[in-house]
Amino acid sequence: MKDLLLLEWKKFSGNTVFRALSLIYVLMAPLIILGGKDSFKDMPPPMPSAKSFYEFPTVWDYQGYVGSWLVIFCLGFLVIHMITSEVGNKTMRQNIIIGMTRKDFFVSKIYSVLIMAIIATFIYAVSSLVIGMIHTDGFDFELIMDNNLSILRYFLLCIGYMSFALMLAFLIRKGTLTLLFYFLYVMMLEPIFMLIHVYYFKNSSRNYWPMNSIEDLMPFPLFKLPDYFVNHEWNFSILLPYSHAIGMSILYSSIFISVAYYSFLKRDI
Repeated sequence: MKDLLLLEWKKFSGNTVFRALSLIYVLMAPLIILGGKDSFKDMPPPMPSAKSFYEFPTVWDYQGYVGSWLVIFCLGFLVIHMITSEVGNKTMRQNIIIGMTRKDFFVSKIYSVLIMAIIATFIYAVSSLVIGMIHTDGFDFELIMDNNLSILRYFLLCIGYMSFALMLAFLIRKGTLTLLFYFLYVMMLEPIFMLIHVYYFKNSSRNYWPMNSIEDLMPFPLFKLPDYFVNHEWNFSILLPYSHAIGMSILYSSIFISVAYYSFLKRDI
């Protein structure tokens, strides 16, 4: 594992795209939520008080939601670049020719995804703790840890989006086309599919689409209010329970990685 990670580091540590996206995530993930501090003042009911965005235990939810967008744009983009650039520069082929097995090449990408997910989750956990401690009066350990496994959920969210990006990169292999389809599916296609789904089947099955399952690990906390009314009007929730989101995210991530691996083994390099 160490040797494979060192090889990946040597390949990309000097890469401009890698540096830029990593820097954007590291700088923005801990602080972006503070940028809207003045905008959240004096919000009318039933909106929550501005303080709830930054105090325990709700800071875990808001910081996680903000971070999820950076995961989509920065880390998903980064995974696609790390694979498609190797195809375009023919370093993937070169690695295999000089003796690296396909399995080792693929595993090196999986290790990279895991390390990025761990680092991103660490930044999320530390920044949430610091922001919460600064803004919460009289906090204690029990209040801090009242977060519904948010650290685990954020880690799985990172794995989910990056494994989807990994699968697309190995399937499509063209950098621009892969990025286009990745963002198009996440931002537009799946929401459209879900609208069609709910039009014909007005039940909670519409919540189990892949990206929605991953998104519901860290949903926008204010969605819990419309979720309450939809649940009473249509008798189903627009948000997955956390336990379901965790289970489905693990399932989908496993499928994405398996499809990527099978494709990589069967196709020419």
